[in-house]
Amino acid sequence: MSWIKRLYAPILIISLSCLMGVAAVEVALRILNSNDPWARTSEANILRNFQFSYRISQLYKNDTPSIDYVRNKYGLRDTCESPAEIEILTIGGSTTDQRYIALSSTYQNIIEERMKMSFDTFGCVSNAGVDGHSTWGHLYSFENWFPLIPGLNPKIILLYVGVNDANFLRASSPITGFDTKRTDGIKAFLKRFEIVRALLPIHRLMRQQYYNASAAYAGHTPTQYTDDDYTVNVMNEQTEFLSNQNAFAFSSRMENILSKIHSLGATPLCVTQHHRFVKEIDGEMRGVKNVLGEGFSGIDYDYSLRKLNDVIFDLCGSNTVDMYSHKFSDSHFYDGVHTTADGSEEIGSVIANFIIRELN
Repeated sequence: MSWIKRLYAPILIISLSCLMGVAAVEVALRILNSNDPWARTSEANILRNFQFSYRISQLYKNDTPSIDYVRNKYGLRDTCESPAEIEILTIGGSTTDQRYIALSSTYQNIIEERMKMSFDTFGCVSNAGVDGHSTWGHLYSFENWFPLIPGLNPKIILLYVGVNDANFLRASSPITGFDTKRTDGIKAFLKRFEIVRALLPIHRLMRQQYYNASAAYAGHTPTQYTDDDYTVNVMNEQTEFLSNQNAFAFSSRMENILSKIHSLGATPLCVTQHHRFVKEIDGEMRGVKNVLGEGFSGIDYDYSLRKLNDVIFDLCGSNTVDMYSHKFSDSHFYDGVHTTADGSEEIGSVIANFIIRELN
């Protein structure tokens, strides 16, 4: 028995020490976060008081090799003196965040400049885009982020959505045969612990890197497509069913988001998005292979995105800017969905024209 004690006693002591250490950290985090309503926002990758210089020379041609990316104490990217000045709040994922675009060239800044030229008393445009967010993240923002921003009362809330929601393979639903009830119960239990919530941003970063590697639409890998890249001309046999189910769920979330916008007394402005994963060649639509993953090409992605666009047009009606059908040039994108500085400026110009012409 003595050798058993000698073997297991150290293991037991180490295990108990680790458990006590984790418990101490948990208690400390609960005390620190108990009076901080902003603590939960980190779960959704919302950066506050953040500044970083990103090198962009490898992504696209620009006058400078890097740009300064800044999020203020409210998690917003803007030049507003206070949230009360925000007249247009923009919501979306990485294509709204525009992490690798200088603030001066973001579509938000272009809209703001144009609005100030047209209206002397116009305030400012703020960017609440978060890399990786889909309509799930946008709902989280309305419920857990925006209510914390003092004086926030925009007249227009711009929804630049679709490219992340179009991936029907990522949806945690019966569509994929994934046991959501079981995993949701486990996740809900784990999220009760502050130490788990503190580690969620790291988990999401790792997960996002995985998806970026497996899904072409999600990464920031510079790619200029040529005709030789468009090799697929047949849609996956699962795509129609999966896209329809995904669009149905997307419609429910969009209705919820629009309801929240109206409850704030704001006007929703919905914007569809462009992508470069399909191209008409010799009268035939062809797609880039494996855009959503193995076996699901640009043809599949485009079908899914168009289904979401149908929902957007149906729900937003005349308050919809159709950037999906806009004629962009190759220089406007550094990959399949993310814009260069010129591309962001083009988007800003089109949206500004629409707002000035239709909403004022």
